[in-house]
Amino acid sequence: MTPQEKEALVAECRASGTTAKAWCEEKGIPYGRYMNWAREVNRKANHDPQQWADVTLVKEQPCDEIKIQCGKWSIGIKSGFDSNVLTEVLKAMDTVC
Repeated sequence: MTPQEKEALVAECRASGTTAKAWCEEKGIPYGRYMNWAREVNRKANHDPQQWADVTLVKEQPCDEIKIQCGKWSIGIKSGFDSNVLTEVLKAMDTVC
């Protein structure tokens, strides 16, 4: 059996949604033989060179305001806010949301 045939059978088994043992019984393939094929396929997959994915960086946009919503409540927070005031407001919102 060629390596491509083994790969195809291992892929079919994995896509079947059943256990390997049940799939092998259904196909009349000895389970031990299938496990050897699966090991070979896994070993080959681990030796294939990895490829890099293209990544596009997006320039970060400055944010003028952050909005926090909780139910019908909405709070707009602008840069330079007082963190103590925000803490108190969030505590108050926590009791009603």
